[in-house]
Amino acid sequence: MSFDDVVQVLDETHVVAVVTTRADGEPTATPIWSMVVDGVPYVRSVNGPEAWWYRHVRAGRPVAFALADGSIAERDRDAALELPRETVATEYVPVDDEIQQQIDDELRRKYSYSPESVDAMLSDAARTCTLRVVATA
Repeated sequence: MSFDDVVQVLDETHVVAVVTTRADGEPTATPIWSMVVDGVPYVRSVNGPEAWWYRHVRAGRPVAFALADGSIAERDRDAALELPRETVATEYVPVDDEIQQQIDDELRRKYSYSPESVDAMLSDAARTCTLRVVATA
């Protein structure tokens, strides 16, 4: 498995499972949306900075993505932890970064079947919680 596999999953899959670590070290899987713009993957917290997966990532805890359909995490978070996964790093994307508009456009395209949810992902709170997914060093 490689970072290219992560990019492919985040590009082609509508729901991905981000795997973060609780304070006690236990991994947990959360279903989220992802966007890829010009070959670079991004994620946003629809719940803004209060989402616990987002807080885990921003606190510097390990983060990975399951390399399969992450919608399993919507039904069974433990089963999602059994999927193969790849560890990644993230970088904060400032709200005024010009890439934000392209991420918005990709959200509208990829998730056009769910306009109300897209609107939530375009909120100021969500846009301030945009992360670029990068390979670990």
